Amino acid sequence: MEFYIDDEQVEKQFQELFKEILQLRNGEVHSEMKKYGLNYSKALGASVINLKELAKKYEANHLLAQKLWSKAFRESRIVATLLEQPGAMSELQLKRWIEESDSNEILEQLCMNLLVNLPDLESLLPIWMKSEDEKLILCATMIVGRLALIDKTRENELFDSFVSLLPACPRHAYLIKQLPRALGKIARRTDEMKELVFAKLQSLKDSDDKWLEIYEELMAEFPDEK
Repeated sequence: MEFYIDDEQVEKQFQELFKEILQLRNGEVHSEMKKYGLNYSKALGASVINLKELAKKYEANHLLAQKLWSKAFRESRIVATLLEQPGAMSELQLKRWIEESDSNEILEQLCMNLLVNLPDLESLLPIWMKSEDEKLILCATMIVGRLALIDKTRENELFDSFVSLLPACPRHAYLIKQLPRALGKIARRTDEMKELVFAKLQSLKDSDDKWLEIYEELMAEFPDEK
């Protein structure tokens, strides 16, 4: 169990911020979310764009983020991923937040806003890729895809490792959707990375139908590989 020391000023800030989140309620969007299978037990229908704009008004704060996450609203958790301090997260908190991300949307926001900035990614991502938990593999995939797009100066070691550790038989539907996105971004970094990606796909596609689908999707993006 995690414990934290409360702070009167942060509690006041939290109450103020949560009231602002409640004011972003949008019943029409909430109804549309249900049509697309986003059935949250606590949700207001606020747009991610509006939540990001709101978060910009506040300084990153570990305690504030924990309070927001604990409210368990879709919106409060998205804002929590924007205000948490990556270096302040404990291993237990990291595990709990991933486990409690009960939708692909929340998990993606967690990865893109927060986990992509974790200080120990080089050691953490290979562990996740070797895991039998496809949720962790999905996290690694979204993070690597994001890094491949935004971090042009990063050495290719992390991407090499990711490609080498791709799962033989992916079955998680959202993972299968994210894999070609991440691999496409990696392939666009350099010709060397493109060769590595397609060499790996060649070895995977003949033994699994999902990898064949991913291979065919990427071939449509990179026709010169035919």
